[in-house]
Amino acid sequence: MRKHWKSYSLIGVLLLLIVSALFIYHAANKPAVTAKREAVALAEKYAHVTTVDDFYWFNHKHSYLTVAGQTKQHQAVFVIVAQKGGKITVLNQSAGISRNTALKRVWRTQAPKKVYNATLGIYQKKPVWEIAFVDKNGQLGYQTLAFKTGESVKLIKNL
Repeated sequence: MRKHWKSYSLIGVLLLLIVSALFIYHAANKPAVTAKREAVALAEKYAHVTTVDDFYWFNHKHSYLTVAGQTKQHQAVFVIVAQKGGKITVLNQSAGISRNTALKRVWRTQAPKKVYNATLGIYQKKPVWEIAFVDKNGQLGYQTLAFKTGESVKLIKNL
């Protein structure tokens, strides 16, 4: 009888831990899920996006939510939504460098050990790709590249 009590207690504790972990995970991701849902709704409404290919959350001095997708006319666009104020910028994807091109440029010029993310947003009133990386010395760095030309706008290293 005592062995069953210990088994049931262990199962109960494990179930409680699993449910708690799932609850914490859900609560932690809720802002990102909500932000993505709202950005996609705005992209559908104002840019007529019908297919969403990707989503980026850009945080610099200001936050921007970017939806990459296709319009009804099969045009590949980026829809950048200012999180504060809601200003919407629509860019044709072909008007600038791709995410992969931006990543390749950072790999070539910075030789990072690891890249954390590449996000599209607005910096100094212009669209930019920002790539966060760890260099070979383990230091955090950020490379900001102009969307239209791919030129370096800002480089921060050794954080």
